[in-house]
Amino acid sequence: MPVLPQVQALLDEFEKQGLPPFEEMSVTQAREVTLGFRDLQGEPEKVADVKDIVVPGPAGALPVRLYYPEQGKALPLVVYFHGGGWVIGDLEIVDRPCRALANASGCIVASVNYRMSPETKFPGAAEDCYATTKWLAEHAKDIGANGRFLAVSGDSAGGNLAAVVSLMARDRGGPAISYQLLIYPVTAPVEGNPFASYRDNAEGYLLTKAGMEWFWDHYLASPADGNNPYASPLHAPDLSRLPPAMVITAEFDPLRDEGQEYAKRLQQAGVKVKTSHYPGLIHGFFWMAGALSAGKDLTAEIGKELRQQAAA
Repeated sequence: MPVLPQVQALLDEFEKQGLPPFEEMSVTQAREVTLGFRDLQGEPEKVADVKDIVVPGPAGALPVRLYYPEQGKALPLVVYFHGGGWVIGDLEIVDRPCRALANASGCIVASVNYRMSPETKFPGAAEDCYATTKWLAEHAKDIGANGRFLAVSGDSAGGNLAAVVSLMARDRGGPAISYQLLIYPVTAPVEGNPFASYRDNAEGYLLTKAGMEWFWDHYLASPADGNNPYASPLHAPDLSRLPPAMVITAEFDPLRDEGQEYAKRLQQAGVKVKTSHYPGLIHGFFWMAGALSAGKDLTAEIGKELRQQAAA
């Protein structure tokens, strides 16, 4: 099917604005342009409470923002890692999606401000996200979590980091992660990528193949790092004994096929996996719920899934 009318209208508007693609921007420009995503997110939902804390990371304190859908009750915990190719994005850009996710899921959402590339190369972001998840698990009661359900989640590069944290937790003996929710995740580098979606959706749908090459170039210290499972979880030789997962993909996304392949590999390894595919959608629609109704649909779907998993 073609892109949905709402998506086409948004793509037309982007073209009218004449913004250069990411691969033609400096890192500073890209970060400034990304702030505009907040205009596509609609009004922020009210939550019961928001708290900013810092947790110890491998290279210093890391900011974390906690969203509480209700007060006075120990709640399940979702640790969320924002997307942006490990280069762009921050707590403010995902503030509205995280508010909506907290309300939809009934979980405390902990949004992590990990170190960015190119200032910090791989594995800095992954180690930050693992350290933060471990600390939050160990201090669950201190932040009002029930300590029984811990999920990791993220979109795009954040989905990559959620998958990687799940691998790290398995390999390092904890923390015990209950669920991984991967929203159009990055699972393999562009170089050598065999999937049709990188050809079919190489350009014209906001995220491009060249853009992904730009992000990977900023993230990796060397191309060889792209073979490391903690950079590219699809390259992990063993995906067994990982938490149950839900993998979201979008039709007009260069990352579509690698997300679907990762779900398939998880299933083959004996991991329980749910998949949800969004026809007519482009990469990034989770951040665009004010402009694309499918963004709200996705929030409702993953919120329902997390509620069911936390209650199981």
